[in-house]
Amino acid sequence: MGRAILIIGAAALAVGVIVYSLIECARTDSVAMRGLRKGGWIAVILLLPLVGALLWLFLGRPRAVQETGGPARAKGPDDDPQFLRNLEERRRQQQQAEKLRRWEEELRRKGGPAAGDGSAPPPGGRSPAPGAPADGGGSSAADPRDPGDGTGGGAGHGGDRDADGRPGRPPRPPRHD
Repeated sequence: MGRAILIIGAAALAVGVIVYSLIECARTDSVAMRGLRKGGWIAVILLLPLVGALLWLFLGRPRAVQETGGPARAKGPDDDPQFLRNLEERRRQQQQAEKLRRWEEELRRKGGPAAGDGSAPPPGGRSPAPGAPADGGGSSAADPRDPGDGTGGGAGHGGDRDADGRPGRPPRPPRHD
């Protein structure tokens, strides 16, 4: 019984070597083969099954491709200088953003004006009167040309120019509801 298993195992190994050699020979470029041409090697492998397969593996296969003659090897991210530069730049930007955030937090704690918290004095240096609206009393912060009285006049009325020096928009007709 043990002898039968040994024979079956050896036969399976021989078939595996033959099939491997045949497939590798068929896939190999004809220019890279040593000794015979592709058709000759396939014939040797098929006519002399185990011997032909071993001859292919030791004598017919192309030599290993040298690093300089082969295709360029892909670099890992830690080998790519551009990736490392981008990584360093991203780290610097994060540090600057964190530093700015800490400065703003420190300004808020000290009671000074911080960006975006609305505690900065309005342009012109005057604070609104207590109880008065913060935007100066009825004028829209989005459109400085609209006085808020429904007429649509303001800085754009007539030949006036807006803050950028462009002609103002024409007056809106009064609304009669």
